Formats: sequence, C-alpha cells, structure tokens
Amino acid sequence: MKKSVLIILLILLSRSFIHSQYSAYNADHSFRYFATPGFVNITEFNGAAGLFDHEGPGESSQDSESLNSVYYFGVTNVFGYQIDRNFFAGIGVGFFHYKLDNLFPFYLEYKYSMYMKRFTLYFYGDGGALVKPDPDQFSDESKIYLNPGFGISRTITPKTEISLSAGYMVQARTTISRVSFLNFKLGLTYRRNAFRMFRNL
Repeated sequence: MKKSVLIILLILLSRSFIHSQYSAYNADHSFRYFATPGFVNITEFNGAAGLFDHEGPGESSQDSESLNSVYYFGVTNVFGYQIDRNFFAGIGVGFFHYKLDNLFPFYLEYKYSMYMKRFTLYFYGDGGALVKPDPDQFSDESKIYLNPGFGISRTITPKTEISLSAGYMVQARTTISRVSFLNFKLGLTYRRNAFRMFRNL
C-alpha cells in the first residue's frame, strides 16, 4: 500500500514539474528565437543633447554651428538585410531638426546582435552625410558624421520588435570644426521573415 501511494505521489510530482516547465517555457522563451536572413525595415525616433563643440578659426559661440550643437530631434528609416543570425546591414534616410536648421541624414548602418534570455543586446555603427538641401548652403552647411552605439530590443510579434539605444555622434564639416552629441533612438522593427526557434539551446 505504501509503495502504491509513493508511486502515485511520484507520478503527480513529475506531472506537476513537467507542467511548470512547460508554463515557464510559454511565459518566457524569447532567448530561443533569433532573426532569420531577410529584408528588414527599422523606423526610429531620434533625440540628442549636445556635449561640446570644437570651434574653428573665426567662429564664435553664437554662430549657427555652435547654436546647432545644443540639441536635435527627428526620425529615421533604415531598409536593409539580415545577413545571418547576428549581422545586419542597411541604408538609412531621415530628417533632423536643430535649433536653427534642418538637415537630412543619408547613411549606412551595421548592427551586431547578441541574443539574451529576455531581450537582444546589439551594437551598431552609423556613418554618412547630413545634407542641407538649399543649393546656396549645400557645401557650407552639409556635414559628415559617425554614430556608434548600443541598444536593446524585444520581440512583440514573430515579425516585429521594439528597441531603445544610445550612442555617441560626431558631426563635422572639417577636422577642426565639429560637434558631438549623446543621442537616443526609440525604434520599431519589421522583418519580412519571422523569428525562428534556435533548436540547439
């Protein structure tokens, strides 16, 4: 009799354990998914605070370059391709509003992703040009820039995810005239191909 009771208890405990494991898997298994190769679209809202500027000869703290180093905000869109589980590359365009000016970024973006249990950690590098569309000011006001940074993302559906990132941006017209920003991005990513299960975990 005692043996039968013990067997029944073991069966009940094993079923309970299996059920709890299954429930935990259903509740949080994001780390088992990873991006598959395919086209990706990323839309991001951008905001930045100026850190410091390097004035060139004859420039004052009240010229347009210095005043435009205070802040900027805007929106960008990157269309690219997920090369493999970790690497992404794309081409981006957007709109940035500064204190005294508006510039349009055209750039390349590279991203490396690391899949964690509850989110994805990634490192990115953007580089390109900030274009002033006015023909009279195109050569004087357009700039080049670099923007490395890191962020986290979280899947919300098999094909979409949200992200938040921070980076350091340097914008320059010459080697002695440049401004720096601490920038943040809040993004929404849509993937043509859904995330898939990494079976080996």
